[in-house]
Amino acid sequence: MDGTLFNTEHIYFECYKTAAQEMGLTFTFELFAQGVGISREEANKFIKQHFGPDTDTDRLERRTYQLVEEYLARGGEIPFMPGAKETVELFYKRGLTLALASSNIRKWAEYFLNKKDLARYFVTLTTCEDVTQLKPNPEVYLRTAAKLGRDPSECLVFEDSVAGATAAIRAEMRTCMVPNIKQPDTFIKEHAFKIYKSLERVPADLDELLN
Repeated sequence: MDGTLFNTEHIYFECYKTAAQEMGLTFTFELFAQGVGISREEANKFIKQHFGPDTDTDRLERRTYQLVEEYLARGGEIPFMPGAKETVELFYKRGLTLALASSNIRKWAEYFLNKKDLARYFVTLTTCEDVTQLKPNPEVYLRTAAKLGRDPSECLVFEDSVAGATAAIRAEMRTCMVPNIKQPDTFIKEHAFKIYKSLERVPADLDELLN
């Protein structure tokens, strides 16, 4: 969802940066990028390595969440990633069953989908609240396939993060990466079905993707 369907990463970064400034810390984009697509626990490890072991990551996280909620409450824009809406609509029109597997919380996932009028296209939603292990562990994808009653090998995945693409590949799903903040690593380059610069390139490959 984040970074694949919606260009929300910059919103989270600005909120992290503001929360950190209130604590007298300088939160860089490079530090933010380290935590993209992984669990908050793992991301907090990077933060403590950067700022020191006594950093109050709980306070930082709470304040960041509050700032995001304030942004949403005042109607802040949730931009689509290029080609995202068109790709979802295209798959839906082709009769595909669409599901969302996100490391975000359900509240925000449902809000984003409803705000951008995409909820009607998805038959199921799996979030961090439904699993015990987050990406790059494949659990969220395996659980999603189970909800759909499909073998993982029948599933086509689009991911923007290294952790997410790794999870989908480990789930043995046909995986396409559309890099946003992090570029694919060697494992993904060797195992991904496709690597795209943008979802705008997907329609031209539709028959190959679904073959």
